[in-house]
Amino acid sequence: MKYLFLSVLIFAFGCNSKTEESQLDGVFTTAYENEFSKGDDTLIVRKANSGEGIYQIARHIGVVKVLDGKEFPKEVISETWTLEYDPNKQTLFDLKKGKTVIWNSGKLTLQLGNREYKKVSK
Repeated sequence: MKYLFLSVLIFAFGCNSKTEESQLDGVFTTAYENEFSKGDDTLIVRKANSGEGIYQIARHIGVVKVLDGKEFPKEVISETWTLEYDPNKQTLFDLKKGKTVIWNSGKLTLQLGNREYKKVSK
């Protein structure tokens, strides 16, 4: 009986971690505003290939700079990263640039630095 319970528990945990990881694909956004700028930031997360745990993030930042109350035209900055996902730590790590993105599967959010990105679509 103990072995049956343990087997079911391991199976349930295994299925759960795959579900959490599959929720990682999608579009995540955040917006910010301060005295010098305001903008929006979007992360598009996709599996990089059929390899396990490798993801690609396309980041698009739209920034409007503000100086003495005057707003300047919006600048758009785009970049792409390839990251490795660690399911135990729920983090994505970029070996080239050292960026770490934290995945919160309970809230469906990503955290990069002090910014929290909320999932808006799959």
